[in-house]
Amino acid sequence: MEFEELFLCARQSDKEALLKIIELYRPLMIKYAMVDEKLDEDLYQELVYRLLVCVTKFPYERK
Repeated sequence: MEFEELFLCARQSDKEALLKIIELYRPLMIKYAMVDEKLDEDLYQELVYRLLVCVTKFPYERK
């Protein structure tokens, strides 16, 4: 499945698509959730939450 299809499914609250998007961005979110070489779980959860909010609110028109 292409990212665009995955994104559109996630916008429709498809849980499987949302989980796949989280998995795609997981390494990046872990990178930014590291504090003093340790994973800050609260920060990671906040990043996941913000990613989900962005997916649902991102203005997008299919071409």
